[in-house]
Amino acid sequence: MSRARTAKTAAQPARSVPAPFTIGDWVEGWTLPEPGTREQPELHEGEVVQVGSGWNGVDADAAYLWVRLPGGTEQRLAIRRTTRTQRPAA
Repeated sequence: MSRARTAKTAAQPARSVPAPFTIGDWVEGWTLPEPGTREQPELHEGEVVQVGSGWNGVDADAAYLWVRLPGGTEQRLAIRRTTRTQRPAA
């Protein structure tokens, strides 16, 4: 019986933490370069269009969000280095 209890406990998902941003937030933050590349982080501002990868647990070590920049392109920003800002006047 203790064996079944252990297996059941091990299968339970880890506690999740709510994301600090939601779709539509206007943010400013630094890009998250791929590991092992020579890319340097760049500062960008835009509208959040996706928080993380969409896959449970994938973003545990390097959480990110996708932001649509004013020019229409999208950029991946590091959540830890991103803050909410005021949307510019149209």
